[in-house]
Amino acid sequence: MLQEAWMMPFAFCTRENRWCEFSEPVNGESTQFLQEFALKYNMVIISSILERDINHGETLWNTAVIIGNHGNIIDSLEYCSFLFKLGTSMEPVAFVDCNY
Repeated sequence: MLQEAWMMPFAFCTRENRWCEFSEPVNGESTQFLQEFALKYNMVIISSILERDINHGETLWNTAVIIGNHGNIIDSLEYCSFLFKLGTSMEPVAFVDCNY
């Protein structure tokens, strides 16, 4: 299981690039990279991503993605969403459990 810090968008924030701009769909670039890695090394990977869920109003989720050793996405689990304090920092101020 990869450390959650590997997908930590907060490290790349600037005034021009807010951390929420690093979100992506479950099948985005990060997952595609991990799918190739899992296939190449015949391993199962569980990784977190900052998901932008376009099917639910572009909600941002802290999501766990499970990738099989054949490079397939086995499952994903959105386990919390972020509430934002709008202003200069765009830092999350609270978390909400999924309810659907």
